[in-house]
Amino acid sequence: MTVGFLLALATWPLWMLVGEEEHRLLAGLLLSGIGAAYVGFAIADGRSSAIVVQAISALLFTTVAFVGIQTGHDWILGLGFVGHGLWDWLHHSDHGPTHVRTWYPPFCAVADTTLALPLLLGFA
Repeated sequence: MTVGFLLALATWPLWMLVGEEEHRLLAGLLLSGIGAAYVGFAIADGRSSAIVVQAISALLFTTVAFVGIQTGHDWILGLGFVGHGLWDWLHHSDHGPTHVRTWYPPFCAVADTTLALPLLLGFA
């Protein structure tokens, strides 16, 4: 969890140094990418149901990222990261629709929350 926090925290200065549109694009790309990470877990899981659920989830997070970028609303991206953090916790202790590495949900949930903060509070 500490690594997730530090990696996410390291993105804050980058977001603050680039322009407003660029930080939004970077945040959206990151949200879309982390949404797709679970597709890899689903493929490793091997069950068709897991792949379908995670593909739909990835599409949802990509859509949220697109809407946040297109509308210029950081709060939409921030809510996307919060939503992904909740998705992570759903998978904690193997409770989600896909078997994932035990370290990943807590790592990613902390990272997602840390990434959401500047977007929701207007600091990005």
